Amino acid sequence: MEDVRTALTAYVTEGEPPIGLSGEEVLAAARLSRRRYLLTGAVALAVVILALGLAVVVLPHRAEVASRPCPTASATREALVDRLSCVIGNAVRALLPSDAQITRLTIPGETPPADPFHLIADPAGDSPRPQDALFHMGVRVTDARGSGSVYVLLVPSSNSGGPPCGDNPEEIACRVEPTPQGVLWQSTLRSGDVVTHRVALSAPGAQVQFTSNNSGVLQQMGVHLPKQRPEPTLTLAQVRQLALTPGLDF
Repeated sequence: MEDVRTALTAYVTEGEPPIGLSGEEVLAAARLSRRRYLLTGAVALAVVILALGLAVVVLPHRAEVASRPCPTASATREALVDRLSCVIGNAVRALLPSDAQITRLTIPGETPPADPFHLIADPAGDSPRPQDALFHMGVRVTDARGSGSVYVLLVPSSNSGGPPCGDNPEEIACRVEPTPQGVLWQSTLRSGDVVTHRVALSAPGAQVQFTSNNSGVLQQMGVHLPKQRPEPTLTLAQVRQLALTPGLDF
């Protein structure tokens, strides 16, 4: 997990200017670390997996109309993951059409969880505290207009920074908004035909970021994503709503 530790340590200790929650470098480190772990016990399959490259493993799942009750315990990392995953799943499903198909985005060799919203928790160092981890996941959403994605990244941090406006050449709109929960960075980015809405919340003790785009392919640094629907799965206002979801605390 050294790649994850390095990326997360750099984030939570970085001074000004804030490096923000672009997500790409941190998630790339997390995926690389998980990929190494998964391949260690499967040397015989290495040639096949490398030939396949990064892929999307899908698990059909229909959106639910009613929210399920979420657990409240957070004493262990497993309990914290269960609680946060439930809160996020309920919040995202509430914004989707009832007939939307939700599938988990995974790397090769990783078995998708029964709940597509079940968070991955990559430990940050050797801290015994449940919240000291990088919590993230991504899902593909397919409806009548095509396929897009929704991603979430949660980082325990006192860093007050978010993705700074004007620092990304793909940015087409950006604004900063103070809220009772913390400062929100809201931006829309375009890379080729793919449009991404991104909202990051800097709350006390935590950084919360949600993104949604119009491609149902797993995000990878340096890899062009195909456009698979006219617009992102969620509007910027809906992504903002997700970032302000109650219960996303550690």
